[in-house]
Amino acid sequence: MKKTLYIIPGFEETCRRRPYQTLAKKAREKDYEVFFKNVDWKQKLSKQTFTAPEGSVVFGFSLGAVLAWLVAQDCKCKHIILASMTPHYSWENKEIKKALVDLLGTPFVNDVIKKLDPKKHLSGEQTIMYGDKEDEPADILVSETEHELNEQYIKEILKLL
Repeated sequence: MKKTLYIIPGFEETCRRRPYQTLAKKAREKDYEVFFKNVDWKQKLSKQTFTAPEGSVVFGFSLGAVLAWLVAQDCKCKHIILASMTPHYSWENKEIKKALVDLLGTPFVNDVIKKLDPKKHLSGEQTIMYGDKEDEPADILVSETEHELNEQYIKEILKLL
């Protein structure tokens, strides 16, 4: 079976950015077929889910990781890699929620709150990654990294593929 990787970028980013292109290139070197899933940040995330075949790896960065989680709630993908994901508690914390509403709009935020189940996904494996300077618990803390998809992050992701 062909190995597939779906890449979902962070807020206001596209897969044309260099880090996503670098990740894709290196994944192809590991015989992955790569699919980019750019997000329309003006639309609800639940309307942008897609079907990932059972053996797929779905990678999402930041708010893109929230979409990766939503995909894994309905698809039995092999592995979801959630990098610097906007944490599930953020959507319920009043101060953070207000900031998210200011940034994304009420329909977007309410859609995530309604659809995201932080206790459920069908993926065979899940890895949560954060930069060590983000102050979030993780399976993998990427050294000397804040909230950015950088070279250190890509090295850690490639170890999972």
